Amino acid sequence: MRQVSAVVTCGDTFHGRFGPVEMPSPWWNDVAPVVTWLSGLLGVPVVVLRLLDVDGGALMRDGHVTYHAEALEQPAGLPANVPIHLGDEEPLRASWATREGLRAALDWALAITGPSEIRQVKTWNLAGLFHLPGGNAWLKTTPPFAAPEASIIAALAEVDPTLVPKVLAADPARGRMLLEHIPGEDCWKAGPDLVPETVRRFARAQQRLSLGLQGIDDRPAPHEAIGEERGLPPGLIDRRSVLAATRRLPRIPGSDELLAEVPALEEELAACGIPYTLVHGDFHPGNWRAVPGGAAVVLDFADAHVGHPAADGLRLREWTGDAEAWVEAWSLPGADPRRALEVAAPLAALGQAVRYQEFLDGIEPSERRYHAGDPEDALGEAVKALRRLRRA
Repeated sequence: MRQVSAVVTCGDTFHGRFGPVEMPSPWWNDVAPVVTWLSGLLGVPVVVLRLLDVDGGALMRDGHVTYHAEALEQPAGLPANVPIHLGDEEPLRASWATREGLRAALDWALAITGPSEIRQVKTWNLAGLFHLPGGNAWLKTTPPFAAPEASIIAALAEVDPTLVPKVLAADPARGRMLLEHIPGEDCWKAGPDLVPETVRRFARAQQRLSLGLQGIDDRPAPHEAIGEERGLPPGLIDRRSVLAATRRLPRIPGSDELLAEVPALEEELAACGIPYTLVHGDFHPGNWRAVPGGAAVVLDFADAHVGHPAADGLRLREWTGDAEAWVEAWSLPGADPRRALEVAAPLAALGQAVRYQEFLDGIEPSERRYHAGDPEDALGEAVKALRRLRRA
């Protein structure tokens, strides 16, 4: 259960604290019901800027959550300039978590779509998501450490335009993207036919984009951005080896053993005969959208990178309990996809630990509670996967 309170401002005017009120959704980043409550209470459009505090709760849900909300118009009949302390300005604060940054993003989107109601759906350190029904569009805002989604979508659209959403506009320097609305619903309950078909379609696109990235000997320095000359979208991070990126990770029992094994694991994985390519990074049906009976559109490429596609197969298995569709899709001549899943398991978990640490390093302190402990948990999974592999 999530209870919510909100500190409300409008520009430089503070209007006070409201709540607590119980919300129908337990998730901290699900701000749609918070916006509905505050807009109805104050009689003006309201957006949530950021999370201020959580009392109780864990794993991104439940507890008493306090937000900073911004009224887009001055509410009538409320006291003004109520003394409220919101903390110092943070250099790592997301642009859409500030009044100026959020208003600029909304103005940018509305200048493209024309007048529209603004429905804020989610906001947290990894993204802001807004539905603009009048423009049949969605505004997504992302932090500097997110992958360049618009260029990734463009590259995949060259291969299969039905696989990805249509980008109406993008401002990558400011982390803004405007997507055309996709009918249907998210595929959390994907049917038995949708999963294998979507996996096959996505794998075909990945295979088209591999373009000579079969080995690891010619890789650029770890974390070097891959340019267009390699046939992939510019700005992608090369994660074919994650060893150099582990220096900021915590150490847990078994992690030194794991890190010592990384070069051998990478050689074993390369020997499985599957090309390195664009990896989605969070490939599961919750990041697909479809109408009943229709083909799925794949969304959310913020964690995409150059790496081994077995990471996507492992993520799929984590969510659905089955990776057979991935094995079938990657049964290329001379390849051993089943073995690739086994060898990639510790490397993929280690890569997730690196990514979680990047989140923690790139977000302001009040938002770190979303990801606290995640690098250690992922490292623990990597150690377990390595020990399973070596016992096999």
